[in-house]
Amino acid sequence: MAVEFDKLSECEAGLRRAAVPAWVIDTETIEMVWANEAAAALWRASSPAELVGRDIKSGAPERVLKRTQDLIERVRAGEVLREDWAFYPKGHPVVVDLHLSGVLLDNGHMGLLNQALPLAEEKVVGEFQRVLAIARHTSLVAFLVSAEGEVLARNTAALACFAEQSSWSSRLVDGGEAAAILERALGGEELDTVAEVETTAGVRWHRISGSPLRDPVTGELAALLEHRDETARIEAERLAASRGLRIDSLKAALETVIAQRREILELSAPLLEVGEETLAVPIIGHLDDEQGAAIQSKLLAAVVQRGARRVLIDLTGVVDVDDAGARRLEKLLRGLKLLGATPVISGVRPELALRSLDSGLAEELRKVGIVRSLAAGIEGQGRLGH
Repeated sequence: MAVEFDKLSECEAGLRRAAVPAWVIDTETIEMVWANEAAAALWRASSPAELVGRDIKSGAPERVLKRTQDLIERVRAGEVLREDWAFYPKGHPVVVDLHLSGVLLDNGHMGLLNQALPLAEEKVVGEFQRVLAIARHTSLVAFLVSAEGEVLARNTAALACFAEQSSWSSRLVDGGEAAAILERALGGEELDTVAEVETTAGVRWHRISGSPLRDPVTGELAALLEHRDETARIEAERLAASRGLRIDSLKAALETVIAQRREILELSAPLLEVGEETLAVPIIGHLDDEQGAAIQSKLLAAVVQRGARRVLIDLTGVVDVDDAGARRLEKLLRGLKLLGATPVISGVRPELALRSLDSGLAEELRKVGIVRSLAAGIEGQGRLGH
């Protein structure tokens, strides 16, 4: 159910004669629409009319506007609020006990009625002591900095983190960056950036947030700057990124090696068509299990695809054959015969002949054609068996 407010026109006469400063803000436009003489005196205006004519929205810090909007919503819901506020009429700070309530304006908008009571001295002192206690015990590093970059105030955490210096800007490693951060904070821009700072513990990475704030002593515009140490997070992210790059480099190198290995295997056992239904495979280098497997896979597939009836396997270029390679060659010869192709071996070196005696390869070699050279095999001068 909507909250019903008293009309401003019905209580205006009493507010005008009151000694308490009172003024009304249109909550839709955030403009001052009414004020009494006491309010004009508080705000150092020549008259209520001059006060009402002031632009109170432009240039107001974002925090103040947000806080005001939150209060408006609470009053619109029917609350009557009481808060301590600091105002800066023409640069002079004034702290008051502010009462906030709703009134109905002639245009149908809700008006925010402000009534400013003098703050009791004991309350001011007590509130100051509580704020001071918070500032001393919070771990958040905070500075109040002038437009020129000079430190107006700092909390205990800032004193512990930084050496005693009057300049906030000198605490940043990059002086140009310090000037840009301060300018953005004073301008009311949303500020959340990471910068290198010189601390008592050495160079650290701090996340710095800031906003404009009036100096409660002079009323001049200053910047409230808050620091959070993000060194551990940033260093961890950099380490992870570095390791990721190294892993990517290793993967790329491994892929290159694998590709080169494939190329070497291709070159070490090329498939040649040397006659009608005849393939020749000159094998070069070390005949191990890996190379033998590659040759077997490629050759058997080619026999089927090309309909080869005769396969010449030349071993002249083989410099070494291990046991696994010999077994793989044995399987290759059996596979060719199963596919209906006649294998012929050429260029058998003494090392292979000796190794074959200790394996089943010798028995398999007795069942295939053997010639002295590839040329002889191509000319069809081979013989079956021994």
